[in-house]
Amino acid sequence: MAIGPIVIVGGGTAGSTVALHLASRTARPIVVCEPGALSPHDEHTGFFDVIADDALVSHRTVALTSQTSAQYVQASALGGGSAVNAMLLTGEEPHHVRGLTRLAQPDDMGQVARALLASGGRPARLWWNRGRWNPGRALHHLVEEGRVELRRHPVTRVHHTDGVISAVECGDEVIETDCVILTAGAIASPALLLSSGLAEVSPRIGHGLQDHPCITFSLQLKKPEPSRFDATVVREFDFSSGEKGLVVAYERASKLEPHLGLVSVLLTNPVSRGQVGLSGERIYVELNLLNDARDVDAMRDLVRITAFQLLSDEFEEISDSIAGDSRGANIDQIFDMSESELDSWIQASLVPVSHVSSSMHAAVDSVGRVAGTSGLVVADASVLAHVPHQTPAAPVTMEALRIARELGERLQ
Repeated sequence: MAIGPIVIVGGGTAGSTVALHLASRTARPIVVCEPGALSPHDEHTGFFDVIADDALVSHRTVALTSQTSAQYVQASALGGGSAVNAMLLTGEEPHHVRGLTRLAQPDDMGQVARALLASGGRPARLWWNRGRWNPGRALHHLVEEGRVELRRHPVTRVHHTDGVISAVECGDEVIETDCVILTAGAIASPALLLSSGLAEVSPRIGHGLQDHPCITFSLQLKKPEPSRFDATVVREFDFSSGEKGLVVAYERASKLEPHLGLVSVLLTNPVSRGQVGLSGERIYVELNLLNDARDVDAMRDLVRITAFQLLSDEFEEISDSIAGDSRGANIDQIFDMSESELDSWIQASLVPVSHVSSSMHAAVDSVGRVAGTSGLVVADASVLAHVPHQTPAAPVTMEALRIARELGERLQ
């Protein structure tokens, strides 16, 4: 006999997708634990204005390499990353969100996007159709209709006996349940399980973490100009050896830096993997970017190609100078570096991208059930086999929906 409600831990992109599906498939009560607020910016096109809202984002220190660390920006909002991201969809539009995206148009683009377009880029699809696609809005409607209960506190512990789930601690409340669905993301989901002592029954929790290694060039713009969206154009690279890269143009560096444009280059199919781990009572996050020689070689090629592209007439027309790192080193210096010097420069100049995934893939089966446990399922980016080869919102929602459909059949 079922005990208590279905508890969904995290009301982000994946959690909203799971809740929406299960609410129409089961008569069991559903409780979503999500401390983040509903974004008031769904009609706002400026990505950098949205992430400047401290109420919607949080920061965590992560190790990028064995020598460097950085602040990793995460959404802390109902709807998750989809409520605050740059709205780019570089892969195919998922069937279940058909009509919620559209291809970027010339009127959407600013000068940095136009320069990338003229030098080999293409318009991206945007998670925008008369407003931002934010699955948190659908979850909010479920709450208003009484079909889902929302707890505005984080879950701090999962109770279990030898892996058999019995309750969760959500704020000051202990919610008894025999069904917990983790959708808190590729860092928070394994962190919660490790803090709850579940590594003893499922030792692969937290292993296999991946992110897209990224180098960002900054352009000192000759004349800042407003644009409707901050990012609309991308360029993709597919090498014969199998490596994949993505270049993204941004019209400004932040809400307060309209005089700087950005061009970021990402390795989208890295081999290197890291870990979310527990040391004493402290959770640590090691991305181990470029820890594999194949990734080092691919990133070196991507940086050189992108730097050469940035020296084109299209970018020279809009910028006075282009810096290759936060220390202001001019992009021309890249071409004077030896291979080993460039590799060292890349390692020191890496910046994190909020695309982490795969930290639970080694610990779950094909439908998200955590090995060695009963009543515990994961349905977020952490269960993906590898970091997506494109921006992650579409793969994450498709995987969450696939797991939710299987759960819906079992929980009716």
